[in-house]
Amino acid sequence: MILRSIPTAASNISFSSELPDEKEIFFAQKPSKPKIALVASIAWTLWNYRLALIQALEKAGYEVVLIAADDTSRQKLQKHSGAIFHPLRHIVRSSLSPFVNLQLLLEFYRCFRLVKPDVVLLFTIRPNTLGNFAAAALKIPAISTIEGMGISGSTSWWLRKLMQILYRAAFRSTRKVIFLNRDDLEEFTRKQLVPVAKTQLIPGPGIDIAHFSPRDKTEHKPWVTFLFVARLLSEKGIREFAAAARILKAKNSTAVFQVLGSTDSGNPTSINMAEITGWVNEGILQYVGFVDDVRPVIAEADVMVLPSYYREGVPRSVLEAMAMGKMVITTDSVGCRETVTEGLNGYLVPPKDVNALVEVMEKALALSASQRAAMGEKSRLKAQHEFADALVLPHYLSIIKTILAKVT
Repeated sequence: MILRSIPTAASNISFSSELPDEKEIFFAQKPSKPKIALVASIAWTLWNYRLALIQALEKAGYEVVLIAADDTSRQKLQKHSGAIFHPLRHIVRSSLSPFVNLQLLLEFYRCFRLVKPDVVLLFTIRPNTLGNFAAAALKIPAISTIEGMGISGSTSWWLRKLMQILYRAAFRSTRKVIFLNRDDLEEFTRKQLVPVAKTQLIPGPGIDIAHFSPRDKTEHKPWVTFLFVARLLSEKGIREFAAAARILKAKNSTAVFQVLGSTDSGNPTSINMAEITGWVNEGILQYVGFVDDVRPVIAEADVMVLPSYYREGVPRSVLEAMAMGKMVITTDSVGCRETVTEGLNGYLVPPKDVNALVEVMEKALALSASQRAAMGEKSRLKAQHEFADALVLPHYLSIIKTILAKVT
């Protein structure tokens, strides 16, 4: 399907003194589809995390509008969705300028007034704050999803305080605030950023367990491959992964350490490619780069490693690896700990603890291939029973249906 504009104005209806039959009355008075707008900072977020939700909304009979800064992911959305796309022009993710953010607030307001959605679903920080203010001014029901605190969860105290003030003000008008992990929900309610009655816990962003399913390796190699998949941000634990790889290589380990991902110029914690190149030249890492389809790379790996302290919602890359039957090593931190049952489908380590990371990677190396595969099978079952799209998407559809019933 291609992105399209669907006319929203009512069709011209001519009246006469003759009464129409019942069939004519039905079609003349048939209401248009309810319109749902999904709002995020960039199109990549909607593509990477919300495509299944977009398709589920379309299948349920809603007209879907996407509002985000334009990027190459828009073309991918075009191939898989019939949604209308409205590009944001004033969103600068790294800017704290009041003037820039005021421009974005006004753009949200103008865009919502033009689109006239029946409900807006807000994702990422600025839509969840400024987008809520714009929706409230236009009396449009809003649903916010907190996909982790990200960099705002570990930045300077004054910026965290500012974000708390903005969230508290924004959530006064929102109809529902969805959380992907219990830690974030408890923190927001403890700090009185949102009333408990407005909250709902949903298990992660969802994962398509049919699309991400176990695959046989193309060839069985005598070494173990540890794979890191994420944006190349320092808080995702990329430097800890490289440090652990260096230690294990110094111990003459034959293991392979791969990195899949790209830098993120819009994020101040993004590392630069020179650092990646240095690790590759040192011989401790293999850099896969960015790929549109991660499945072939995950299929050849043995262990997914994400030493993140980013304040994740629930890390998508880990869910993908779990659904494909891989054991997991990640941190005992917000969002990440939900993905691992210790010793069953993987191991948890303290954030920023390279020695602990090395220890559990050595533990994974000591396992036989069949033992690692058995832990991977447990990952697959955990993904099916806790994080599958079939479990997650009905929550959104139910919330939207309830809100629409109250406003009609």
